[in-house]
Amino acid sequence: MPRYRRASSIISAVIAVMILLSCFQVTVSAQADLDPIVVLYDSEHEPQFLADNEEDGLKLMLDMVNASTRYIVKVNTDPIRNNTLSNVDVLIIASPDQNDEFTSSEVTAIDAMMNNGSSLLLMGDPSIGPNSTYWSAPQFQDLGETIALNRLLDSLNITGPRFSVNYSASADTYWGDAMFDLNMTLNETSPWVLSLDSSTWDSSHPIFRNINELILMTSTLKPLPLVSSIAAGYETSFAQYKSSINSMGDYSYLNQTLFAERPLSYSAINGSLPSWLSAFEYNKSRIVISGSTIMFTGRSLDIEGSDSQWFYSADNSRLFMNMLDWLSEEFVEAPEAITPMLIISSIVLVVGVVFYIMKKIR
Repeated sequence: MPRYRRASSIISAVIAVMILLSCFQVTVSAQADLDPIVVLYDSEHEPQFLADNEEDGLKLMLDMVNASTRYIVKVNTDPIRNNTLSNVDVLIIASPDQNDEFTSSEVTAIDAMMNNGSSLLLMGDPSIGPNSTYWSAPQFQDLGETIALNRLLDSLNITGPRFSVNYSASADTYWGDAMFDLNMTLNETSPWVLSLDSSTWDSSHPIFRNINELILMTSTLKPLPLVSSIAAGYETSFAQYKSSINSMGDYSYLNQTLFAERPLSYSAINGSLPSWLSAFEYNKSRIVISGSTIMFTGRSLDIEGSDSQWFYSADNSRLFMNMLDWLSEEFVEAPEAITPMLIISSIVLVVGVVFYIMKKIR
């Protein structure tokens, strides 16, 4: 009899401990494997930056994305079709050539993808003049053909932000702009290579989590009071277009005459805080529009003699990862451990109650 009492006391103590432990809230890691988020980079429309080029393209950035356990990167080299985008979660279109437009069937496929809840990342670039260190490389002379992205947005019936573009009747072409700041540049000879701090962006937005500094050269977005803007320049920043096919406007001052003639074309004037990054929800989809692709590439900064690469500068690469995180925020949902824990706790509680009742009866 004493042996029975000792055994029952031990069992009672064990059950009491189990019941007590089941009351505590703990974090349990989900054991199920999660499907990676599929990111597709479009290389079909002659983008300025190739996905497999480490020095001048986006290879470093896309390799970082692919190395994470959350994403898998694919590169598209064919016309976009519905089956191309059937399993795509985030489509990246960066600096496409203005002479390689998206066809109506491609637009239809992209629209269907977005209606299914997948996201879109659009990235442009600023125009450059012959005083840029990139001018000797022919592939960079076409930077700033953001009219291609504006046309895509028009085709998708997405209203709101647009890249700032100026039409030149004499050259019969469209030129994008570049953002300048004579005070916040890294080098006075390159006032389009800028250092931005947290005073220029919405620090509460998830895209800017743990972002302290960015180094970039960028085109800008319009209209001036852009509701979806989450990043801009300084009060001393302004936008300037090319004045001819070979040169930018005089970037030492804003051409107020041109602004007076075409105020809706200019994205920024002194004191207007020109926007360069927009993020918003569109129906079931999310969209990010950035004025700079080059800030995520392996190319050296556009400063004479610079050995620094955009990808490794400041928090540039982290910003790209944050943009993808926000675009795919609700795509992966880990299996919850709450329900299994409740079942286990309930079973322990029932066993304890039954044991207690049996003990009382005896």
